[in-house]
Amino acid sequence: MADLETDSGVLRELRALLREGEEEALAIFLKLVRPEDIADWLDELSAEDRRRILAALDEESAGTVLADATPSIRAELLDELSPEEVARIAETMPLDEAADLIGDLEDEEGEEVLQHLGDEDEKALRDLLEYDEESAGGIMNPNVVALEPDATVDDAVARLRTVGDDAVTAAVYVVDASGRLLGVVRLRNLVTARPGARLGDIMERDVISVPVEADQEDVADIVEKYDFLAVPVVDAEGRLLGAVSVDDILDVIEEEASEDIYKMAGSSSAEEESESILHTARYRFPWLLICLAGTQLSTTVMSLFSHRVPLFDQISIFTPAIMAMGGNTSLQSSTTTVRRLALDTLPKNRYPIHVVREILTALIMGLGCGIAEAVVALALGHNPLVGVAVGLAMAMGMSAASLLGASMPLILDLLGIDPAVASGPLVSTINDSLGLTIYFTVATVILMQFG
Repeated sequence: MADLETDSGVLRELRALLREGEEEALAIFLKLVRPEDIADWLDELSAEDRRRILAALDEESAGTVLADATPSIRAELLDELSPEEVARIAETMPLDEAADLIGDLEDEEGEEVLQHLGDEDEKALRDLLEYDEESAGGIMNPNVVALEPDATVDDAVARLRTVGDDAVTAAVYVVDASGRLLGVVRLRNLVTARPGARLGDIMERDVISVPVEADQEDVADIVEKYDFLAVPVVDAEGRLLGAVSVDDILDVIEEEASEDIYKMAGSSSAEEESESILHTARYRFPWLLICLAGTQLSTTVMSLFSHRVPLFDQISIFTPAIMAMGGNTSLQSSTTTVRRLALDTLPKNRYPIHVVREILTALIMGLGCGIAEAVVALALGHNPLVGVAVGLAMAMGMSAASLLGASMPLILDLLGIDPAVASGPLVSTINDSLGLTIYFTVATVILMQFG
């Protein structure tokens, strides 16, 4: 609580300095606080104040602030900087973060920034930008410590002392003359070994690495599974290209979780890139059109049955409950399934068992809810057969909804499509039409056969 109060007090001081317009005092103040905190405060400030803060920061602090800022604010601030200014900031950042920053720019702007960099940085960043941004190559840091097997512990320590703060130092990688990865010496083992010991004698030979084209989610799974601080990245020939550290993995986990949530809501994480209302509507509107079409389908179903189902006026008042319970049941099943797929706790050979389990669970809940609705129908004085139809249809509808909610993510996963889409508006819309069709069909059969 004290930390929150302190943070709030510092933000009030910052606001006061911005109001007073003392740019020199503002620059001094900003040197006394952490850039990561400044990035958090940007959300609470006006666009003009954000620009003034960025202008008052040194390049290194500006790089940290831009890396930690929300995508829309980062894009806004980058628009205010010239290619030369972006290049100076990028030179102070770790190469993987600099590549992400330049990757956020339009192609022409990014090219201008690259041309203002030193030859070494330009080449390294061009190489990184060639990789898919969601691959191991796209998130790796190429600045690693790599030595040949004949190098000693003293040599490794000396090299570690010369690398910058942006290098991956969780381990020293052992490579041959061609750069192929042979082994790894963890930092813990390095500091406890004899100074003159050869790296080739103390290295771990059973190295777990990831190919440069591996998906970032797969890399995150490996880091989590083996509790690595960093995992090496290699090309098709086994040559060491860089490493992905645990801090990069935390960013991946947050990014993937955000993407799933947006997809489940029928939108896209790309809407974070701008605060424009039209930009946001661009990603949400197509899904709402699908929902609208689905609603019209549900209306058509009701219209088709309205002249065929006996006691339609009594039957129709329960349609909202049928639709709502089907949608809720499907959401429970799809969310559970998507989550298990994301955590990799649902192997493919258990897909059928999982679906059956979800259906039976929904059937039990559907019977309970159906009995409750049947009692309501009787309490309202409706024909007893209406209560039977409502109860049976609800049990069947919830089971069918669970089947759809549990199976669709699994089918999408087998097809290589993100399963999170299965929890979006599309499935809810299908459930509405499916639930109504089941309901009116059951009602028609019962009332016509026994009425």
